[in-house]
Amino acid sequence: MSDPEVIVCAGGGGVGKTTASAALALALARRGRRALIVSIDPARRLADAMGVALDGQARLVSLETPERQLYGLMPDPRRAMRTFIEILFENQPEALTRLLDNRLYQVLEDAVPGIHELVAMTLAARAVAAHGIEVVIIDTAPSRYALDFVQYPGRLAKLLGGRAVGWLARIAQRAQGPEERSSKTSASRVERLLAWVLGPVVTDVAGLFAEMALVREPFVALNEQTSHLLLGPATRYVVVAAPTEAAEADARFLVDQLAKLTTTGARALVLNGALSPDRVFRDILLDAPQTTAAMRAVLGDLDQEWASRAESVQAISDALARRYPALPQIRLPHVERADPRGIVEALALAFDVELGRLGLG
Repeated sequence: MSDPEVIVCAGGGGVGKTTASAALALALARRGRRALIVSIDPARRLADAMGVALDGQARLVSLETPERQLYGLMPDPRRAMRTFIEILFENQPEALTRLLDNRLYQVLEDAVPGIHELVAMTLAARAVAAHGIEVVIIDTAPSRYALDFVQYPGRLAKLLGGRAVGWLARIAQRAQGPEERSSKTSASRVERLLAWVLGPVVTDVAGLFAEMALVREPFVALNEQTSHLLLGPATRYVVVAAPTEAAEADARFLVDQLAKLTTTGARALVLNGALSPDRVFRDILLDAPQTTAAMRAVLGDLDQEWASRAESVQAISDALARRYPALPQIRLPHVERADPRGIVEALALAFDVELGRLGLG
């Protein structure tokens, strides 16, 4: 796999993070960079933003870019564990069948935290290799704690790479097959106690780990690859916020969390909807003889609302600048459009002039 640049976008709910992530990917693709936008947001807003059906395969996006320059990938979180297991066991079809029949696996299939994120990163790494991707933009879930997933690969690698897997695998071998009776005599006291406590379930428990032990090496390799994507030297973290007090609090939390989780911390802060749109219609209406007094009153109310919003944006921007003086701020305009695709295209134009501040120009 080549070593692409990686940009992880994080932010609280309702700040326009997905559209900002998609716009950044589009701006990079229009600059000639082969880009991949990956969403691990379970709300699956990326498909709307990109105007194309997306799934676990990297798909070409139809937004106007140079040929084959922009791809999108959005795995289904409802199928995350199954996808991950199929990847791990692609060279072990018989073991895969046994695992899928395991009653404990069937119970745990939808209950393992972090698997959706791990699957998305694994599929992203494969897409990088398959399509020569130069830059990956990751759209995280809208949450203060969305960045905890950067620690999942290491935790899972320790789990499967530890001695417990081999130990439980040996129990499975003793609990199965014609050698079961003779093997019991050589089982350790702890193993016999575990079998007695768990009863018939011990076979499913041990069987699950026995199958997983077969793919320990590819599992660790996938985790290392994922960790490299998330924590490698070419990874930048961008915090997306809106000009509201709640979003400001989320942004502060995320910037502080990144300083703890990563070696580089946040590289930029994006304030979405921070610039007022052009209001050409206002001047046209004020100059038009058909404009009534009531209409002029409404325009006056809008002027006050826009002024109040601009004051609030400036106050939040100043507060964040005081707290993080070395963190660049990128202001994106408020786009008065209803269709997600149009918003993405408008924001991409705004991002184009800011790529240098992200080190991507």
